[in-house]
Amino acid sequence: MKIIDFEDKAWFFLNESDHYYIDVNCNYSFLGFNMLIHLSASEVNDYHNHGRDFLNSLAKDIQQYALSRYKDRNVKGDIERMANEAIIGFLEDKKGQI
Repeated sequence: MKIIDFEDKAWFFLNESDHYYIDVNCNYSFLGFNMLIHLSASEVNDYHNHGRDFLNSLAKDIQQYALSRYKDRNVKGDIERMANEAIIGFLEDKKGQI
C-alpha cells in the first residue's frame, strides 16, 4: 500500500494495485476515529479530473456523514491493516525528516 497524498491531521490518500482509498480523521462529539473508504470508480474518475480539491471535498463529506452515509463503506481487515502500516511508516519517515 502506498500513500499518494495527504492533508495533515485530516486525511491520507492511498492506493494498492488499481484500488484507491482515503483514510479520514473523523470526530463525533468527544470521540475521534478514522474511516478508511474504498473509492468507487466514479470517485476515482473525479479524483483524476479534480485532484486534491476532490479529495478535500470527499474528506469533508465523510467527516460530516461518517456514521450514516459512509458507515457501510468503512474498510476493515487486511486492507485496513496495510493502510495503517503505510500511514505509520509514512509518519515515522516524516518525523525523521524534521
